[in-house]
Amino acid sequence: MLDSLGTLSDEELLQWESGQKGFTSMYRMHSEALGQILNATCKEEYESIKTAYQTDFIFNDKDSTDLSIYMPVLNVSKAITLTPEGFVCIAGERKNMKEFENYDGYKKELSLLYPVPLGVTIENGINRVYVKTKKRKFTAQIGMRGNQQAIRVNASKKVLWGWVEYTTAYYWKYTPNGPVQFGKEVKSGHDIMIVGNPFPNGAKLYMWTRGTGEENCGIMTVQL
Repeated sequence: MLDSLGTLSDEELLQWESGQKGFTSMYRMHSEALGQILNATCKEEYESIKTAYQTDFIFNDKDSTDLSIYMPVLNVSKAITLTPEGFVCIAGERKNMKEFENYDGYKKELSLLYPVPLGVTIENGINRVYVKTKKRKFTAQIGMRGNQQAIRVNASKKVLWGWVEYTTAYYWKYTPNGPVQFGKEVKSGHDIMIVGNPFPNGAKLYMWTRGTGEENCGIMTVQL
């Protein structure tokens, strides 16, 4: 079942869960909590949300700029079948399926999920991320254009004589196991204007391009 669920989009996963009468999944609660965090207007509001979800989800208490909320499992398909507390009933037996209990455990599992291959350079940073593979590379940097957030992107591909800029699709997620956002083609050297809700300070964007691939995503932490 997990294999078939793994092919579904965010919307399709929630539709599947809605068909399970009387059941609320870890995945749905995480989506709702993340939405509340993204809409928080002050630190006090964020702290209130954090307190409400502290027992079920993971927070990075070692970095005050990291406002993300992490599920205690990295597999979306697994999370949609678990209760918010991390339990599932298998053959009449209630089992705890949490993969980690704190942020250090999360980082360890994440490094296994997204290992950096040989020949790949990933530089995560504040308001900036850089990823380079053998044949593709990109840089993304977020800033303000007036009162609107914008991500300036540059991407290049390897040709016989060196690197040349090109147009590619850009993607990001708010968490490693969250739904994929954006996915539009952008010319190198242009801005992605953030329309609607801006990214709050502390938000982490797991970013990649069509050329570098999701397996080589970098992490940009917003701090404007």
